[in-house]
Amino acid sequence: MLNSELGQYLRELRKEKDETLHKVSQGADIDSPLLSKLERGERLPTEEQIKKLATYYQVAESDLKVRATAEKIIKEYGVSKTTFDALNLVMEQITPYIKQ
Repeated sequence: MLNSELGQYLRELRKEKDETLHKVSQGADIDSPLLSKLERGERLPTEEQIKKLATYYQVAESDLKVRATAEKIIKEYGVSKTTFDALNLVMEQITPYIKQ
């Protein structure tokens, strides 16, 4: 299994602010043990938690959503040629809708 890219990113954001898990958990209104699990990649954030973290860290909510979605796909389907091919097929299928 790959390391949690989202978790690493959240940890980097916290370290850039030079803050403790406790301070971030208070500021973002997310339980400290849960925040620790998010950073370690043991859990994925809910939509509400993504909003809170994006607001707290002043980053684009869409960026966190994209990272969380990518991680869900990898956790669910793994890293394989099949997953890669499936993602390419999804891209082909949704591209016309995105261009509208």
